[in-house]
Amino acid sequence: MKVSRSQLHHPYVVGNRTYLRGFEKKDLAGKFFNWANDPAVTHFLFMGTKPNMLENLEDWYEHMRKDPTETLFMICDKKNSQPIGFCGIHRIEWVSRTAEYRIFIGEKDYWRKGIGQEAGKLLIRYGFEKLNLNKIWLGVNADHKAGIKSYHHLGFVDEGVLRSEIYRNSKYYDAVRMSILRDEYYGMLKTAWDKEILNPAEAFAAA
Repeated sequence: MKVSRSQLHHPYVVGNRTYLRGFEKKDLAGKFFNWANDPAVTHFLFMGTKPNMLENLEDWYEHMRKDPTETLFMICDKKNSQPIGFCGIHRIEWVSRTAEYRIFIGEKDYWRKGIGQEAGKLLIRYGFEKLNLNKIWLGVNADHKAGIKSYHHLGFVDEGVLRSEIYRNSKYYDAVRMSILRDEYYGMLKTAWDKEILNPAEAFAAA
């Protein structure tokens, strides 16, 4: 069943199966709260070292909302507008045009179904085409083999390894630094992704 944009809840960037909308305060007491406290979800993530409380999440939200270097999105299922994950462009450096990429799928029923790939393409498209970034980078736990494979598939290139950078799960982990450059995005990725996922900017330009 085809779902129109008008049927979605506050859509901002729309894909084939998912869409991104702004992160709202009410999300804190919903699924996001459960994801943040779920050890299976946070096993390799930047969150999960302390139990989350609503008051702490509200403080974090207010800080992020007012910070011009942070942009937060909820990933939603296009069929029913239910939140299924979180992503964002963080630590934006407006002079050097660099920013950090973060993403996770919190709903386990959506794991290993390519949802993260589509949401990732939407987020990367937003970063280069809306924010005019020159480089989008990420750091990933070196033991997170599925995540690294997924990022490579999106076009991220290894930059290096930070030794014993992360302490989680009773051990220290290396972190792999990866990135996509603007020239790489516009050189190959954009053409392929625009064929796969409608790009409204290109559609309007051709109209």
